[in-house]
Amino acid sequence: MAAALMNRDERRDVILDVAKAFFLSNGYAATSMSAIAARLGGSKGTLYNYFKSKEELFAAMMQRQCAELASSLFEFDVEGADPRARLVHFGGTFLDTLMRDDSIRIQRLVTAETERFPELGHAFYDSGPKVVLERLGGYIGQLMDQGILRKDDPRVAATRFKDLTLSGVYQLKLWGVLGEFTAKQMDEQVAGAVDTFLRAYAP
Repeated sequence: MAAALMNRDERRDVILDVAKAFFLSNGYAATSMSAIAARLGGSKGTLYNYFKSKEELFAAMMQRQCAELASSLFEFDVEGADPRARLVHFGGTFLDTLMRDDSIRIQRLVTAETERFPELGHAFYDSGPKVVLERLGGYIGQLMDQGILRKDDPRVAATRFKDLTLSGVYQLKLWGVLGEFTAKQMDEQVAGAVDTFLRAYAP
């Protein structure tokens, strides 16, 4: 699509696509607004009309990633849904998304560069993990209010569910030592996490 025919939202998406490719290929430090503007074929001033800084651009990229994940996580019909089925859907979508190559590369990028650029870690957390945990905590809080789960801090419970889902596989993937992880293994991982969580929070 020619740039002249794009509306502002479409142009913004193109910028975020290009920025994501730069961040993942070159790292945060080596990525510049000038290079992104050059790849887009426009001026740096035009880029700054959309994003005031590289930090803001990175945060926007993460917010879009998170929105896509949240949409998948919560597309399951909550009304009348069996809580176990709902949690299995959430855990499976969450684990599958985080185990994808681009998600792993973003995690490695943040881990590698956040000591030099603390704002990077904050942007990642605020636009990614924090949002997802708040949404999951909201759902778990509903289950607690209904007496399906015992009363506790729903945000803590959401964090524990997340940790159970990732336990034993995510770090191995992050370190590049996991090897093949089949769909059957993923299903077993999620089922085990959900069952352990439901036993721990049984009323």
